[in-house]
Amino acid sequence: MRKSLLALAGILVLLGLTAGLLLSGGNGTADRAHDLDQRLRCPVCKSVSIAESPSETATAMRQAVQDQVAAGRSDQQVLGFFRARYGDWVLLDPPVSGRTLWVWLLPLAGIAAGALLLAGLLRKRPDVPELAGDERARVELALRHAREQGTGETL
Repeated sequence: MRKSLLALAGILVLLGLTAGLLLSGGNGTADRAHDLDQRLRCPVCKSVSIAESPSETATAMRQAVQDQVAAGRSDQQVLGFFRARYGDWVLLDPPVSGRTLWVWLLPLAGIAAGALLLAGLLRKRPDVPELAGDERARVELALRHAREQGTGETL
């Protein structure tokens, strides 16, 4: 009985490992190449990645990406290859340095300015003058009278 349970557990572990390998490692090179294609701007279309562009230039760039990934080059090496030919402009997400630093800092500055403005508006409350003694007594009398009447209103 114990041997059959161990054998069953062993089979289940092997099946799980096999399923995991099939699901995760099936087409890694193509997936990696596609991820890189989505990070590169098409020089012809200018507003889309080479993964989405139907242009001949994008097709040639996709082939170059696939060739470099198949040759074992890292993501940074592949992106560096295209940056050397087209400049930082070819990256859809520009690097956080130099001339492109403002692209990353401007939204953060806008959020900070909005937060400061909102904090200032929330802190600034209208000045409500304190009620004088006789006015306070009249309000308390009106509240007591309304409660005794049972108007059903919540005051």
